[in-house]
Amino acid sequence: MIIAIDASRYGHEQSTGVEKYSYEIIRRVYKLAKENGYDVKLYVREFLSDFPKEDQVLIKRKRLWTLIGLSFEILRRKPDVLFVPSHVLPLIRPKKSVIMIHDIAFDRYPEVYTWKQRKYLKWSTKYAVKHATKIITPSHFTAKEIENVYSCPANKIEVVHHGANELAESNRKPDIDSKYLLFLGRIEKKKNLKTLIDAFLSLPLYDLKLVLAGKDGDGAAEIKKPVNERVIFTGYIDEMKKAELLKNAYMFCFVSLYEGFGMPILEAFKAGVPVLASNIEPLREVGGNACYYVEPKSENDIAIGIGEMVRDIGMRERMIELGKERLAEFDWNKSAERTFQILCDRLE
Repeated sequence: MIIAIDASRYGHEQSTGVEKYSYEIIRRVYKLAKENGYDVKLYVREFLSDFPKEDQVLIKRKRLWTLIGLSFEILRRKPDVLFVPSHVLPLIRPKKSVIMIHDIAFDRYPEVYTWKQRKYLKWSTKYAVKHATKIITPSHFTAKEIENVYSCPANKIEVVHHGANELAESNRKPDIDSKYLLFLGRIEKKKNLKTLIDAFLSLPLYDLKLVLAGKDGDGAAEIKKPVNERVIFTGYIDEMKKAELLKNAYMFCFVSLYEGFGMPILEAFKAGVPVLASNIEPLREVGGNACYYVEPKSENDIAIGIGEMVRDIGMRERMIELGKERLAEFDWNKSAERTFQILCDRLE
């Protein structure tokens, strides 16, 4: 029996959330499949050093890699099941295909995407809903979104929470000359960073800075002005720098307008940092009672939340402990085991 996996998003140098998910889930599902006697084929854009070369299928194609390249390879040698860790299902598939749909942000915040991206993502999601055997989502929120927007039967969807990423080992401190609040992620409109910045600057917290770490996305130029010495943009950072910033942060701020899951919250919990988060369903699903929630569209509410968290040291300490407890519910090994069960169901 052959389990095939689209590994085209595995191990990218500047990883997005989807690529981090691919890295964590693929290597664990691969190991489980091998331990249980399955053959595994990884479809790749270039050979991956983490796996035996004989288990990889190189598809050399720059454009339409999934729709044409992957489809042709499956037609040539059809596996028993295909797992796609991101949105796009190939045109030709084995009898059983399982796909992870992380969110439908392109429907909720279309202005963040180009016309071409919106068209492609909308089509690929409709196609997956119609043709996939099972759809996995990282949250009950995303599952409900797909049910409501794409009329997907509830019994076709399985919710499998992501795990909490391990942080890189580092004892170095970042070169920042004061305590700081931290945001990690793409610098873009849907992350609500302009409101966060305005809320922060409205407070007389002159011994604190706000650090926003991540590469530029939609609307980055507007978010970055006007320049203020209390606000620091780092640009893209690697895993070592991310660990340094997280472990030394005074508070983590994640006030997005829309998310499918909320992986950075778990990383903050890992680092032992209290979290200020948007009062939106997916972040409550991840954060539980371990975050201080604010209304993301209210600059005043965000400012009040920051102020209270800065002043109340006892609350901060309680939130840190609750965050550590919350991590028990988000484990990559458990995520991989459940994903593997879904892939193997009714295969024999």
